[in-house]
Amino acid sequence: MRMTMLTVVSALAFATAAKAAPVAILPLEDVRPGMVGVGKTVFEGSRIDDFRVEIIGVLENVSPRQSMILARLTGGPLANTGVIAGMSGSPVYIDGKLVGAVAYGFPFSKETIAGITPIGEMIDATSAVTPRAASAKFAAPMGASGPKAPLDAQAMMAALRRPVPALSAASATIRGEMPPQLVGQSLAPLSLPLVFSGFDPSTFEWARGVFSAMGFSPVMGTGKGGALTRDLPDLEPGGAVGLSLIEGDMDLSATGTITHIDDGRVYAFGHPFYNLGPTQFPMKKAHVYSVFPSLYQSWKISSAGDAVGTIDQDRVTAIAGRLGRTPRMIPVTVNLRTSRGQERKFAFRMVDDELFTPVLAYVALASVLQSNERAFGTSTVRVDARLSLTGKPDVRVVDLFTEEQPAMQAAALVAAPLAYLMANDFERVSVDGLAVDVSSDETIQTATLERAWLERSGPVRPGATVPLKVLLRTYRGDAVTQTIPVAIPAAAPGGTYTLLVSDGHALTALEQREMRQPFAPRDLDQLIRSINALRHNNHVYARLLRSDEGAIVRGEYLQSLPPSVLSVLGGAEQGVSVVPIRTAAVWDFEMPTDYAVRGARVLTLAVER
Repeated sequence: MRMTMLTVVSALAFATAAKAAPVAILPLEDVRPGMVGVGKTVFEGSRIDDFRVEIIGVLENVSPRQSMILARLTGGPLANTGVIAGMSGSPVYIDGKLVGAVAYGFPFSKETIAGITPIGEMIDATSAVTPRAASAKFAAPMGASGPKAPLDAQAMMAALRRPVPALSAASATIRGEMPPQLVGQSLAPLSLPLVFSGFDPSTFEWARGVFSAMGFSPVMGTGKGGALTRDLPDLEPGGAVGLSLIEGDMDLSATGTITHIDDGRVYAFGHPFYNLGPTQFPMKKAHVYSVFPSLYQSWKISSAGDAVGTIDQDRVTAIAGRLGRTPRMIPVTVNLRTSRGQERKFAFRMVDDELFTPVLAYVALASVLQSNERAFGTSTVRVDARLSLTGKPDVRVVDLFTEEQPAMQAAALVAAPLAYLMANDFERVSVDGLAVDVSSDETIQTATLERAWLERSGPVRPGATVPLKVLLRTYRGDAVTQTIPVAIPAAAPGGTYTLLVSDGHALTALEQREMRQPFAPRDLDQLIRSINALRHNNHVYARLLRSDEGAIVRGEYLQSLPPSVLSVLGGAEQGVSVVPIRTAAVWDFEMPTDYAVRGARVLTLAVER
């Protein structure tokens, strides 16, 4: 009964916001220099304060079909802070009519001069229903034999980085008089405060470098807002609004200002979050603790509160969403066993987004590991991660990392399947959940494959099993000998075979030399199989090879092919990727160990029928 009453109260609150009196809009062509209006924003708490706005002029066509209103802002703390990061979206009214949103500023300007995005352009841009741009996906690199994992941290940084969109005042038609010091300058979007709460400081430092280049102002939060964010008033123009990326034991949210609400439709920011196009991000209430003044750029210190709707559009002139339904997020659980024998559990949710989700998984998991274990020095991390997919087999990655920043490598391994699956071009993937089990030891668990030998000499018969001895030399110099049973296939023809014993990297390198081109899966199922087949650092691999004609067709090995079939496959009219090969694998084996193994050995074996 209590939940029913809460639902009714929430519905009534949204209905009240949706039925608020309509606001008249002042068309851009009616805006004139010298007009004086009022702006609204939150400088502290949830109270909406007014500030004075004096129109300087209008810059028309600063970019295709985009104009900008220049204005001088005064009042409140603005004389000391300048235009503040977090004011993005602050509505401006003249004679009670809505003009637009404070959204841009001139870097290093001594005056509080801002660019106002006309409200008409905000509404027009976010009303478009177009597909997600291909460029707004995570471009994960493919190796010759399959997906690469772990992902390189630098590659993840490159995937997210983009030029911050600036508007040139020099190329615009100016209606009014531009202050001399601003002639030829460019307007930059006000950066959005991006608050990291519950994150490890070293992970935050890495993330700050990535997100700062994207036009955000990353700051470390003090944790969840508690009572201050639980009892916030309903969203209204001038109020603070949060766009959430992660919520739960960790929280990552960007904060701006509401510009306009029309029949439950919410407009904010006046510039893009990232210009993703269609999105599904939680829209949240937010509390502003204070304004932090800075000579470079002042910003609002804030925390996100309850989710009250969904941000469904991220366009060049605004973000927009609707009150009511909140979006589905990906649940993540991390079970961690520390090197001190402690068991810890973490739970959080990430946005379901083709570009951001892999990076968010990396940042969150790296933060969990680095906050509970040392980031550098002697350490070994074992990770076992399982992705549950709707209507598809689970994806699982398991591995061991040691020596060089193992926590970061483990996080990058988990991020890899998310990057490949969510950016695939075959079909939409729905991730039901991500479960990660991690254990850590303050030791170095490495070994070198020092020697490999067969315990019997001379030819062997098809169907026989030959013991293969493998000697591993550990980091401490201890010798560990293990046996691999080499099973000769009953149908194996006579002749000389090559027996390769190696680590996963060496075997992958061999396949890359054979493939001679990047792996290109033909469908989602093949992509899932290739991810599940990723090789492990702590396994020893054995492969028995013989000379034979075959081909790699669309990433699949086809062995022992007749010359007529090879001729047909090699025809240009087939339009498929065909790579001829000269060897065939007749037997494969992998042996798990307690060490990250490096090394390879090649033996020969005679088979006699």
